[in-house]
Amino acid sequence: MRQSTVLSLRAAVFVLAVFSKMYVRDTFSLRYSSKTQILLASVQMALSIAGLVVYQACLYVVSGINEGAKYKSMPDDDEMEFELEDIEPADAAVPKDAPREIEVIVFASASALRVYVRRIHLTAVLVWGTFYSIDMGDYEVLDYFVAGLFLGWVAHLLCTRPLSQVRTVSMSSTMYVLLCLGILAVNQPALKPSSLSDVLAVCVLPMVFGGAWMVWVDAHTVVEDTKSIFVTCTLLCGLVAATSDWGELRRMLASTRAVFVFVLVVEPLLKGLALSVLVVSVQKQQRKTMMLVFVTTYAMANLYQGITGAESGILFYCTVGMTTLLVAMQLVAALVSDCRGGAREDHGPVCAASEDAEHIQASSV
Repeated sequence: MRQSTVLSLRAAVFVLAVFSKMYVRDTFSLRYSSKTQILLASVQMALSIAGLVVYQACLYVVSGINEGAKYKSMPDDDEMEFELEDIEPADAAVPKDAPREIEVIVFASASALRVYVRRIHLTAVLVWGTFYSIDMGDYEVLDYFVAGLFLGWVAHLLCTRPLSQVRTVSMSSTMYVLLCLGILAVNQPALKPSSLSDVLAVCVLPMVFGGAWMVWVDAHTVVEDTKSIFVTCTLLCGLVAATSDWGELRRMLASTRAVFVFVLVVEPLLKGLALSVLVVSVQKQQRKTMMLVFVTTYAMANLYQGITGAESGILFYCTVGMTTLLVAMQLVAALVSDCRGGAREDHGPVCAASEDAEHIQASSV
């Protein structure tokens, strides 16, 4: 049941992040432009970075105290049977001239260093864009972000194998592609951006951010890269905050205390948790699962909009059917994976090696 549990927890994080904002948006009539959404994402990211800095500072202080001198209970002055000079410090056994281990990173060339720095900056922009794209304040932004995830996954599926083996894509992957394509086609955004700036902010950028998670991000370095982006993200958030109009955001935050607490405290935590799940999914090379979670969450959000809007047309029932089938297929796949893992543990390493040999032979055929 491990795979099924992990899948449920991953889906619960994104469902909570999306539907909590939808509930607050509908309850308090939160409607704001994409420019305000960009500013809000920058403020939320800055608050998240500040929280991480405070957390790391607390860890540093606590670790410094733990690694310092060890205090022991000492007897009173009249009960001491030894001289103070006999007390040896804890690090007396360590030679003063002993070298200390220093972590050194060596790059093969100057071009390798430039590639690394460029990758860190682009990863920071991608993380900031994800904070902006998974916000349900502007409903159309999430639509194009999910479409970018889907297109990126299809491109990754086709580019990771030679053209002569494209036809060997499994039937399950083909069904996933058709169902996701059907959900995205049925639930197209109702509003179309008119100006060029809205097309860039609402359509192009979210789709690029979604596709980058599938095609551009490297699974082997994504965790280390996300640990090195805080300076770039802080500068980017400061630039956006300094060049944006704060009027609409001030009015929204001043409306009610509940909106203020949710927007500046609850939502940054949920977005940070969702971003962590996304990073771990890419690291574990579970791009398909991540894409399916986003697509089903997107479909559920559209179903929620249809229920609240009293819409019960054929498109609504098509979305229900395709979403149900998609979720059922993924749950069955997770259960099958759990059963195979349990069978390997029961039969020991000999059975596992034979299954791996069969898998290699089948793939070579």
